[in-house]
Amino acid sequence: MLENNTKLSVTEKRIEIKDVFSTFEFPKFEKALKLSKFSFYCPYPTRQNNSIYFDDYSYSSLEDSIEGNSLRTKKRIRWYGTNKKRANATLEIKKKQGVVSWKHLFRNNYSINPTAKTWNELITNKDQTNTVDTLLLNFQPKSIVSYIRQYFCSFDGKVRITIDHNLQSFSQNSPISPNLDRATKHYNLMIIEVKVSLKDEYLLNLVRKEIPFTPRRFSKYSESMIPPKFFYLF
Repeated sequence: MLENNTKLSVTEKRIEIKDVFSTFEFPKFEKALKLSKFSFYCPYPTRQNNSIYFDDYSYSSLEDSIEGNSLRTKKRIRWYGTNKKRANATLEIKKKQGVVSWKHLFRNNYSINPTAKTWNELITNKDQTNTVDTLLLNFQPKSIVSYIRQYFCSFDGKVRITIDHNLQSFSQNSPISPNLDRATKHYNLMIIEVKVSLKDEYLLNLVRKEIPFTPRRFSKYSESMIPPKFFYLF
């Protein structure tokens, strides 16, 4: 049971659908967004997202993602920005059932030092009770993924679209030292994600009439762990 002083919040359930394209197709999407009747605008500045993905020794999260199991759970620590200064980070436990997802967020419970040489220096738990750390027992960092994200929102706030590009991943094989230098670049990929609340599911068909989009399963964590030529066979 978590202590009351942990900064836990649970997001509402929403529908998320994704598609994957070549980065060369970005102008087509940019034009579609500008011409859309939803009058999309940018609610946040473009920024770099960084996530440390955790998994157990059996790679259960990876297996669930590949198999497309009904209920999937991913644990990650996320922070933003490209600079080398210490940054606040949030533990996210993301749950997904089909296309419906929600998150348990422990906001700013961690601090990240991007210049660290060991895992203990890289990730600092700011919760002195260590109650949040119990959620990561028997889990180890398996991959670090970073990408640039652009944010779009419909005029009424009911439809959100994100476009991710410049994706790169850092495989983690050492229990002592994080790999922050040897990246696998996935720069040819552009991931489009459309998000609506459960009650606004009907809007997805309207969006797809204006924006070229065919929903498919895609996981940045899986992409970082499995060579693409094998991943797309599943």
